[in-house]
Amino acid sequence: MSIDKWLEDPSAKERKRKLNEKFEKLPKEKVQELKKKKIQTIVQNAEDQGNQHKEDNEFLSQIIEFKEWLNQRHYLKGDLDKIEAWINNLYFKLSAEAKEISNEEKKSIISQLKEEFKEIPVNLLDEKTRIALNKKLNGTKKTSSDAYYLRKLKGLIQEKLKEAKYYETLRKIVE
Repeated sequence: MSIDKWLEDPSAKERKRKLNEKFEKLPKEKVQELKKKKIQTIVQNAEDQGNQHKEDNEFLSQIIEFKEWLNQRHYLKGDLDKIEAWINNLYFKLSAEAKEISNEEKKSIISQLKEEFKEIPVNLLDEKTRIALNKKLNGTKKTSSDAYYLRKLKGLIQEKLKEAKYYETLRKIVE
């Protein structure tokens, strides 16, 4: 029994038949236009996902290659070094990919924080604190005075957050 028979759904067959009937009733110009649109979307999706699929396929092919090599071995004790090397290489590639994704996420978060930082009024923070925050956001080297102003700001923020809880309670009482 083939796996296609297991995966086929009777309702899906009915939907496919109805779609084919509708498609056959369309005029030739409309069919050509739909085909062109479909080709354009396929090309765009292929360009967007081309690099990702190549990397995924490469990694999967390496895993399959390792599996086949492992299946051919009868006595694994003598191949422990090779097996360890294979696994280390595969793990390194997987962890490198995860680090790359996390770096991209960090960059997007930092750019979002920079935009939010621009919305803060200038007179809310003193100049040295603002400079220290800019250095922290841009990842440039901070001096000891910058660290001092950041610690000072952190304490001020904690104090204001405590006050905000009290004001929230007062707002509830007033309403």
